[in-house]
Amino acid sequence: MIFNFINTSRLKKDIQKLEENIVLLLANDFPEMAENYLHWIFSTAGQLADKTIYILHQSTDNLSYERNRIKHKQHFFLTGVEVLDKHTGIYTPIKLTVSNNLIQNISLPLNKTLRRDYELSHLRINNLHKENFFLKNTDEIKLKTILSNISDEQKNLLETENTIEIELEEKYYYTIIDMEDGNYIAVNKRGNVFRLIHDHEEPVKKIFQNVQKLMEVYAGNKYELQKYLEQ
Repeated sequence: MIFNFINTSRLKKDIQKLEENIVLLLANDFPEMAENYLHWIFSTAGQLADKTIYILHQSTDNLSYERNRIKHKQHFFLTGVEVLDKHTGIYTPIKLTVSNNLIQNISLPLNKTLRRDYELSHLRINNLHKENFFLKNTDEIKLKTILSNISDEQKNLLETENTIEIELEEKYYYTIIDMEDGNYIAVNKRGNVFRLIHDHEEPVKKIFQNVQKLMEVYAGNKYELQKYLEQ
């Protein structure tokens, strides 16, 4: 049991080291990815049945998580990174799956372990190729249900495509207007409208009974809503 724990712990450290080295290697080609890693902490990692490496990350707080997820929307596969094989002395191709500018999966041949098979500090770039993929926003589907009774014209004034689910005080909110600096106008599952403020003694406050009431004072200019953040 202790032996297995040591092996698992070592694997996680090796994966973390490999990820850090890949991000550094790609910093010039993908500066937004490098910048995004400043706001995330390595949480855990492991191997799937097909030996694909998965990596999980965590942010320092919920609003930082949501803010970064809005800013970094890219989802893509990336090839062209190679790592040195200890046994053959040949560089082996790596395939990366990147979501929200964070590496989620690393695919490469594994005979034994990362540490035994590869020199984790010996990486190089060889003909980078990026292939974007679409990741469905499940939060948007939930929001569409909540906003089913408002007109398309009204929906066009809201930022429904970028909505994110935020959990505060064990309740869920769906953003409809990004007021910047980690602040949002959002709705709950009942359709009530709230202002969410980052780093505030009262982070959640109801400001309208429903979206129709919001639309009576909002015509697309976010400045019109600034006073509600100050309440």
